[in-house]
Amino acid sequence: MKKILATLLFIALLGPAANAQLGGILRRAAEKATEKAVDKATDKAADAAAKAVEDELNKQQPQQTEATGKEVTSLADIMKQMPALPTAQQFIKYKEAELNEQTMKMVTNPVTSFNAQAMSLSMEAVTFCTQNLDSAEVMDAAYKQAEATTGLTREEIDKLSTMSEAEQEAYLKAHYQQGHAEAAMLNQAVEASKYLEPLQPKIDEWEKVNERIEGIYKKVDGQCREIYKKYADKLADETDKNHNSILMQYYSEIVSFQRDAVEQAMKLRLNEQMPIAEKIEEEMVVIRKEHQDFVSALLNYPQLTATQYFMEYARVLEIPEYKD
Repeated sequence: MKKILATLLFIALLGPAANAQLGGILRRAAEKATEKAVDKATDKAADAAAKAVEDELNKQQPQQTEATGKEVTSLADIMKQMPALPTAQQFIKYKEAELNEQTMKMVTNPVTSFNAQAMSLSMEAVTFCTQNLDSAEVMDAAYKQAEATTGLTREEIDKLSTMSEAEQEAYLKAHYQQGHAEAAMLNQAVEASKYLEPLQPKIDEWEKVNERIEGIYKKVDGQCREIYKKYADKLADETDKNHNSILMQYYSEIVSFQRDAVEQAMKLRLNEQMPIAEKIEEEMVVIRKEHQDFVSALLNYPQLTATQYFMEYARVLEIPEYKD
């Protein structure tokens, strides 16, 4: 039950939404619901997904990538257009320029170009998934997402849109203390589990790829943690440029590990997880004809796989620091 609940919440956060105002409300509401309903690992994934959704909601029409001469018939086709990751040295130079606020060096670094291409492809994937929806359908889907994942009614969502952020926080706090959101998500999970049960073996296969990817990142995290020990005391003592210099020494030692891990994860998503997701989607097409609800409409494993794929590379730019 918990696995299905977490998956449904994650997919709901990745679904289409109508505008930035509603998206912001949905993000804050979903984050609070997640705190009560799922574990720490799912919190992190849901927060990342919610942030990605809100960022995209704040943008205008997504830009298409340049024509490649090949017809795009699937999300996998878009994923295959992803350029090769920049080299470890290019990431080092980019991060150094970022820390020292050297804008020109950042702009001319290949990482900036890569970021732009990755974002463009990510936006193209969003467009591909929503290309057959009109604006009324998108708005309706957004409301249904918020209603089902938060327990808020459409009227309450509209009321929230007229409030300040502080008022929204207070309203949502009171709402979640009453347990409405947790009950709403559990109800959705129960209903969805009825028609998801035949798909569970394939969903388990999809999850196993996720577990392998998490294993890769866990190994790298252990390597980074060991290297960080050499710099922890110095980083605690130094400030400003000296701090950045030490931070870059540390990053220079770990970036190749991070890059290799991301490269492995992206290959697994494209070559192993996406084919499983496409098989799940084939069956979901049939299920949607029988269950025309918003959950079945949003439950799109190729979309979830592609979204995670395009978020993956950001890990290379992280400089993990540890308290213990």
